[in-house]
Amino acid sequence: MESKKERYIFLKGRQIKAEYIEQIVEAYQGNPFIEALPPRFTQDQLYQMLDSVPRFSGNLNELDLEDRIELIQQIKPGYWKPLITHFERYRNIYNMIKIGYQSRNPLSSMYQREMAVGLDNILAHGTDEYGRNLAGNIQTAQMMADIGLSGMGKTKSYERILSLFPQVILHKEYKGEPFPVKQVIWLHIECPSNKSVGALCRNFYWAVDKLLGSNYYEELAEKDGRAEVLAKRMAKVAGDISLGALFIDEVQRVHKGHSGGEEKMIDFITELTNSIGIPIVLIGTFKALYLFKTSLANTRRGIPDGYAENITDRMKDDLEWDMFIEGLWELQYTKTYTASTSELKAMMYYHTLGIPNFAVKLFMHVQCRAILYENDEIITAELIEKVANKTFRLVQPIFELIRGGVDIDPREYDDLKPDWITFKEYLKDAQHRITIDGHLSEEHRLILLQHNRRVLIEQLVTFAMKMGCTEETALTYAEKVELHHRETGNDMELLYLELAKLVFEGKSDSSKQNKPEVVETKRRQVKNRSLKLNLEIEDLRFIVAQGKLDNFSVDEALRNAGVVGDFDEFL
Repeated sequence: MESKKERYIFLKGRQIKAEYIEQIVEAYQGNPFIEALPPRFTQDQLYQMLDSVPRFSGNLNELDLEDRIELIQQIKPGYWKPLITHFERYRNIYNMIKIGYQSRNPLSSMYQREMAVGLDNILAHGTDEYGRNLAGNIQTAQMMADIGLSGMGKTKSYERILSLFPQVILHKEYKGEPFPVKQVIWLHIECPSNKSVGALCRNFYWAVDKLLGSNYYEELAEKDGRAEVLAKRMAKVAGDISLGALFIDEVQRVHKGHSGGEEKMIDFITELTNSIGIPIVLIGTFKALYLFKTSLANTRRGIPDGYAENITDRMKDDLEWDMFIEGLWELQYTKTYTASTSELKAMMYYHTLGIPNFAVKLFMHVQCRAILYENDEIITAELIEKVANKTFRLVQPIFELIRGGVDIDPREYDDLKPDWITFKEYLKDAQHRITIDGHLSEEHRLILLQHNRRVLIEQLVTFAMKMGCTEETALTYAEKVELHHRETGNDMELLYLELAKLVFEGKSDSSKQNKPEVVETKRRQVKNRSLKLNLEIEDLRFIVAQGKLDNFSVDEALRNAGVVGDFDEFL
């Protein structure tokens, strides 16, 4: 599926004839570009189509050592386990393509007006304050960035997911009327290593030519090679081929572009979505994490309204990791089959940090070591550790820092882990939707919990200090109340009530500890005065006097003694 020529890399899919499907969404009806799209797969169907395991149906005992080593080499290219995030990617792509075509109905008068005005002119003029382009159209296209850790299989997952879509739909007739159109559903290219808009356009022309047999590269790429001219031509070609979505891989190469290349590239990519209506997916590593934060501050474009960012970190040691390892574990070609255990799976996670690419490599190397140097060919925890220390010796020092929670220099290891302080600020300031998957999501969740607890304690401290507590005492009470209710939720009325109770109890205890003689003397005085006046315990004067010793008001003392009833007692 992957074709190469020098520096140009793109994916090539299949072509089909148009078959139109009735749409349930009114805005999609009567649009041949949308009605020709294949039906959406369910999650179960997608899993069945994406699940990939290298098969061997023979008898391992009949194979010699070299044959089994050869089978092991097929694990990396052949094993691929679909995860929940892959279905989410598929859903996002499917919806983006449909929504992108919504404002580009080839049968609408607006579409014809755009063709008359010229997409190159529309791109040059941009959009007004209301989001309308030069022809007066408000595009519905969206943009998405898929940023993740190296080794998580982003490129491979997009290759497999895009293969489920036809790449070209050949239209001939729509509702009895001639409609001879070639509709390109998706195009996947790589961001050029020199970070220039001109090089991106040339990549685009070359990919279109290889797909459709056209001659855009020869006609457009070499004539007047200025970036702004190439960009206008690329916008026109994108419209001519009715492009559904453009996928730009290795977008981290834009980072630290020379001579303003970063801003120019993001400016151009954003305008393709805003003005021309081409949905765009940017795919890259953590180096591209703050692309829009840093670039758009200096560019004249704005992030599209539908912009979203998916951030994928290494897998968590949970059900998905367990499914991934269990599937991998079945691909054993040793003489003795070793069943997976919690210890072995934990050892695999420890040495790979939940990075699928590393896990596959380690399992392959472990099997090769067992076959070549171990008589019994049994996979053990000791063998995994020995092979990992040798295979990953270059990355083990940084792995050790991550395991220990030690901060690492983001400038040196920005492909492996982003600077957490900067990342937190980025999440806080971002104006677009951000989805986080993997281990980083757990860190993010813990940070949010810590932040929420800190805010809650500050609120409780303020409340207690208003009741007369010192700051130190208020903090003690607040932390006690927060800890007691940490698992039951934050019912503020309940928390304030319990805090007030602690404050009253503390004042009462303090009064008893600091003035025991005074209190006792007052009690004797009250008792003596009561005896002289022949007061009974039930006497209201005695009750009120006793209440004052306990810091109760007259009303509270009488209510506690049951003398005063509730206001609705006789209702």
